[in-house]
Amino acid sequence: MMQRHDAPEGDVGSLSSEDIDELLAAGEDGGPMVPRGKIIALEGIDGTGKSHVSQRVVEHLEAREVSTIITSEPTEGAVGRLIKRVTEEGVDPYTELFLFMADRADHVQWMAARMREGNWIVCDRYAMSSAAYQGTYLEEEWETKGRDPVAWIMEMHRPWWIAPDLTVLIVDDIDRCLDRVGKRGQATKFERRDYLERVQANYLRIAETTDGVVVVDDPDLEDIVVAVLGRVEAMLGRSKV
Repeated sequence: MMQRHDAPEGDVGSLSSEDIDELLAAGEDGGPMVPRGKIIALEGIDGTGKSHVSQRVVEHLEAREVSTIITSEPTEGAVGRLIKRVTEEGVDPYTELFLFMADRADHVQWMAARMREGNWIVCDRYAMSSAAYQGTYLEEEWETKGRDPVAWIMEMHRPWWIAPDLTVLIVDDIDRCLDRVGKRGQATKFERRDYLERVQANYLRIAETTDGVVVVDDPDLEDIVVAVLGRVEAMLGRSKV
């Protein structure tokens, strides 16, 4: 059954990569091993149709009788709610970056538990979003130091995140995306054409160096859905669901 993720409130605690592997391998009570769930992450700038595609993926998996949970970042947990407030009020780029990462650390724990139960996770935004968006904010400052903030942010995630089994990066015309966002009345500080051009370019750069990323570039949203569902079917075949 499809569910909307509400991140748990309270203490985040900690979970090492070894803990995650152990949790995914077996139940806490030492019972029989449950088939590991999978993570499908949808990435791209706002207005590319990520939410629509995510919903279609969930519907497809449920039709195949796969227990599926849809979620998104920032979450509705304590840190996620703080992010939504501070991005409206304005905050230092480093503070913003680490708030997103703190929210994601909580999210990773939650996803690990759900995957241990055999659920598949469809996630609207994940680590690539922080690297592309917050990394773009830091580029100008870091260029003078000869360093790459986008690569740095991705590297910071690798010791503790759960790498997606499939990441779909949806690429589209910037003006078309801005028009869709404007019609929804959901524009934020991130919706500036020059900034989004750099964000999308950084997304593509990350995709070139990250395993399991599929880039979908098509002006027709239904064609994007068909392409993504084809990839999901391939995953189902490998999983023998």
